[in-house]
Order: sequence, then structure tokens, then C-alpha cells
Amino acid sequence: MTDLASLLNSHSRTRPDAPFCTFVAKGAAQTITFAQLYERSAAYAAAYRREGVVPGDLVIVILEHSPHLFYSYLGAILAGAVPSFMPFPSPKQRADLYWADHAALFARIAPRLLVTYAANLASARAELPGFAIPTLVADDAILAGGDGVAPHAAGADDVACLQHSSGTTGLKKGVMLTHREILAEVAAYASAIDFTQDDVVASWLPLYHDMGFVAVFMTSVVLGTHFVALDPFEWTMRPTMLLDAIRDHRATFTWLPNFGFSHIVNGARRDATWDLSSMRAFISCSEPAKAHTFARFAARFADCGVTPEKLHVCYAMAENVFAVTQTKLGTRVAVAAREGFADGVVSCGPPVDGVEIRIEADGEVCIRSPYLFDGYYKLPEKTREKLRDGWYHSGDLGFIRDGELYVTGRMDDMLIVAGRNYFAHEIEAVVNDLPGIFPGRNVAIGVEDPRTDATVVVLLAECRPEADFAAVGLAIKRQVLERLGLALAAVVPLNQGDLIKTTSGKISRTKNKELYLDGTLIRTGAPRNGH
Repeated sequence: MTDLASLLNSHSRTRPDAPFCTFVAKGAAQTITFAQLYERSAAYAAAYRREGVVPGDLVIVILEHSPHLFYSYLGAILAGAVPSFMPFPSPKQRADLYWADHAALFARIAPRLLVTYAANLASARAELPGFAIPTLVADDAILAGGDGVAPHAAGADDVACLQHSSGTTGLKKGVMLTHREILAEVAAYASAIDFTQDDVVASWLPLYHDMGFVAVFMTSVVLGTHFVALDPFEWTMRPTMLLDAIRDHRATFTWLPNFGFSHIVNGARRDATWDLSSMRAFISCSEPAKAHTFARFAARFADCGVTPEKLHVCYAMAENVFAVTQTKLGTRVAVAAREGFADGVVSCGPPVDGVEIRIEADGEVCIRSPYLFDGYYKLPEKTREKLRDGWYHSGDLGFIRDGELYVTGRMDDMLIVAGRNYFAHEIEAVVNDLPGIFPGRNVAIGVEDPRTDATVVVLLAECRPEADFAAVGLAIKRQVLERLGLALAAVVPLNQGDLIKTTSGKISRTKNKELYLDGTLIRTGAPRNGH
């Protein structure tokens, strides 16, 4: 089969009672079969047609953790529309900034329909005078109207969906992915990890990020497998619920960013144990994997069935649908010594079948593959900049050793101080475990010192309210100096929640640097130049 709608229809007929998803929220679980998934998605397809949506129209889905995420998205595909997930505003986000950014994005991409929940629609109308995007409010009433809706017969090279990149919302890039690219990439990646219909994925990942979208959601749609879906916000508050899900459903795979491993360790009681023996792989993706993070995770859960051989790394990006490389299951991940990296650089593994990797003279990682995207939606200049002669220029830096890719940072993540190269994420990593700061809530930025015209590094750190800010600042400076040989120009203490995140949950260096430079990112009562 060459399109997602046909596959979904096939699963509903050949495996109607097989579980597609066990949906977990607020302590309750419900199982959605492939027959139910198709029927409810078809109901959304019918609703879209009543709203005047035609094949090729762009449908934006902004929903909280709910099964309607699946139905509304797949319903758009059944109707021949082009869906795209986007994050809903978190309680900590300012509604005016959220909607101002989205207004800029919507003006560029011109969606035909917005699917959201009632409270979010009310917020949009309050913050955006003249809000005029046709909107469908997701609720169970929609699910009664899908009988007899035939799936749209899409071509293999038709655009199936847009996967929007992280970053400032107005600057987000819509990666155009075809049915052929998605199906081929999922099959190639499944082969790389020997993933079968018997495997079960447990995940808290949001679907608007390519890791949750492809490794979890699309994999289940394409291969007909079962996954357990947890609420990302609930997981943030109680990270060990992922371990509960693995134990209760005998899950075999999970994907999570590096910080997720530490978050789970920090959230686990010392005397608590879980049976994690069913797991084949915990796969680190989305941000640089750290050797000490893996070591800490393996040590904490060794008596639960976790071994170093079960901790793995995938290098992935939406522009290649998902996986570019993957470490080999059943072996320990290699770590290469590298100047400027206190714990070495963790291997991302060899390329997935069909993927070629080339390292440019400046260290940039470029890729070519059958799964490479067709371009950025309504951004031809950006497409020409990044896609050249069939190669995608990733902006990541790395090297190849023994056939495996090692990623050392971003071209725009590299800070040159006194002639030496430092990576912002590495500076952040070496202070993450210090007392007095919130792990994962700090950002290193390079700024120009007006006295010397040289680049210096400032660390912005969200501190715990009871912390001695002067002592925390000194501890951070000492740690960075001792581990990396870098003298920080300043440490700026902030309140929890002060740092701006991108829509994928990562700290935005660009936005926080802007706020720091204009003087608006500063803790009340803190010295202006930090400690």
C-alpha cells in the first residue's frame, strides 16, 4: 500500500480488535482498537467535509492530551487534507505572546481549518482581534457522524502532512512529508531496531514533536502496533509513571530526550523498584546524549532489569521523517574522547539503511536519503538554503568514526571564546546537577563584552527559591572552569519559569538572549549583571 489512509483502512478490516493505543490520563486507561480508530477518524473526515475542507487543504490540530488528537489528525488524512500538530499553550505561557506568534505563522501558512478545544478557542478570540480562521471544536459529538466515508485515494508522492520544527512560533518551518517518505522511513527504521508487531511502545512524548509523531504515533499507524500514551504534563510532574506503564503493559521500547533519563532518576524513590525486564531499548533522541546520564540511569535501575546494553541513541530530524542513524541494539554505545567534552562524545550509531552522511570541511553534517523531505511549506528560500544538490545541510556538527556518527553540537550552538570552541549545550550539561538550580532549566549564551569586543559566556539559570544566589553563582562558575576550562563572565539567577521555551519544550537560546540583552530577563532583586 502506498498511502496512510489505505493502511489505516486495512488495519481496521484485518485486525479490527487489535489494540492501537492504550490511552492513560489521570489514573485511568482506555484501549482504542484499530476498528475504533478508523471509525472515529472517519467521523472527523465527515465533519471536515461538512466544513468545506477539500483535498490539499491545511488542517491545524491544537489539542490537549486526548484521543481526539488521533482521530482529528487521521481524519484529515482520510479526507485528503494535510494535517499538522501544534502545541497547545501551557499554563505558564502568556496567552498574548502565544497567540501573537501563532498569528504570524497562520498569516504565512493560511490554514483552512483549526481543530482545538473550547477554552483555547475562547483564548484565541480574546487575544486576536478579528480572529477569522474557521474552527472546529473537538468533542465526542463529532464521533457520531462518520458512517460511509470512504478514504481519499492519495498518491504516494502527495504531501501527507506538515511536521513543524521547533523554535519561535512565527519562524517555525513546516516540513512537507509525503506518504511514500513516511512509509519508507518507518519501514527502514523498524528494520534498524528489529521492530515487529509484537513490540509495545510506552511514551509520554507530545505528538507535535517528530520523536513522538513518528517513532510512536506513525509507527503504530503504519505497522499496526500498540503503544501506551501518557500525558506529557502528568509525566513531567510524576516521571516514574513511564516506568509504571512499561511494567503494566510489558513495553519493549521507549524514546526520550537526554534530560528525560535524569528526570526519571530524580523522580524515583530510593526504595522503589519496577520490573523493566521486558524492555529491549531505551532510546535517547532529540538532544545530545550524555555518557554520565546513561551511567546514572543504568546504575539506578540495574536491579529492575536495565543494563547498559539497553541504552541507545538515535540521531533524527523531521526533514528525514525521523531517524538518520541508530546505535546497534544489544551492544554498548561507543563513546569517543574529544577535546572540550568532559565525558567524551556519545555515538549516534551508523546510518539507517538508505541514508548517506557526508561531513563538510567545516564539520557540518549533511544527509541524503530516499526519505528526505520535499521542502519547507511556503518557504522556497529556506528550502534552497538547506537542500542543495540532493543533500540536506543540517546545521549540526559532527564526525564519523568506525562508520558511526558522532554529533558534537550545532553550528549556531558553538561559542568561540578566546579562540577556543565551546558548545552551549555542553556548558549547560556540566552544571545541571548542581544544588540550588532546576535541572535542565539553564541556558548558556555568548554575548559581546563592550569593554574588550570579545565574546564572553553568560549562564542564565533558574534557581530554587531557597537557594543562596551568590553561592550558586560561584559553584556554577567553579564547575564550568574546572570541567571545561572556561571562565563564565556572569551567572544570572532567575525564578522558576522565567526562561522562554520553544514549542517543543526546549530552552530557546535565541529568545532568552534577546531578553537578556534588552534587560527584561532578570530576577527581581538580583544584581543586573549577575554574580
